[in-house]
Amino acid sequence: MINDLHKVLIEAEAELSLALKAYSFNKIAIAKEKKWIELEQMAKAVVIKVGEETQKEIKQYIEDSVTFALQTVYGSAYHFVVQFKYDKRDQAEVKFFLSRNGKLYEPRKDTISGGATDVCAFSLRMVLYTLEDPDPSPVLILDEPFKNVSKGYIPFVSEMVKELANMLELQLIISTHTDEIIELADNIIYL
Repeated sequence: MINDLHKVLIEAEAELSLALKAYSFNKIAIAKEKKWIELEQMAKAVVIKVGEETQKEIKQYIEDSVTFALQTVYGSAYHFVVQFKYDKRDQAEVKFFLSRNGKLYEPRKDTISGGATDVCAFSLRMVLYTLEDPDPSPVLILDEPFKNVSKGYIPFVSEMVKELANMLELQLIISTHTDEIIELADNIIYL
């Protein structure tokens, strides 16, 4: 009976030893997993921070460029505003607004000047084109981009187009029936 008890004790000690080794191994594995989780959380935080900073820079670049175009044509009362709205899943929705004397107008919902809308659309397309492709084609062909701009503002439109094209390093070919735009062009081809 003592031999049987001794065998049971030896087997229990062996099982305890194996359990302690497994516990030790699992403790090390858990510590490694915790370290990986910490590293992943740090990496995620870095990616989020870089994304937020990039978003701020792009927002500022778009607002500044389109505001420049608006103010060149219509004066300092006009600004372009980009707003990000986040849903429950942190998905960003971007909204564009035209601000005149501090009041926001949503181009698709509010009544604003067709000319101001044309200037916004033109400059926004130019800016987004250069953001979309880091090495864009230097020549863009545009068809009647300022058909709603009043004749009195056309000289300002020409100045804005030239300045924006220089800023963004683009050359523009504009198709138009508006004599005032034709007269302000650097080169004219009649078809």
